[in-house]
Amino acid sequence: MKFHAASPAFSIAPHNFMRSFCPQCHDLLVAAAMSQHVEEDVVRHWWTCESCGHEFGTTVRLRPLPGEARRPAMA
Repeated sequence: MKFHAASPAFSIAPHNFMRSFCPQCHDLLVAAAMSQHVEEDVVRHWWTCESCGHEFGTTVRLRPLPGEARRPAMA
């Protein structure tokens, strides 16, 4: 399983989103097979291409929205 992919970005105000394409066959991927919130600002997605069966992962670092305060750490 590979853990990287190139994805051209597109924007829908006010957030930026990424489209994911299979790095092997370049088919558009609609939804991740699984996602994991790793840290406060990091999410990992695991993908499986329905066209060719290729599996890979991506890591996304989230940016806070303007004016959004960080929540205090849970004890």
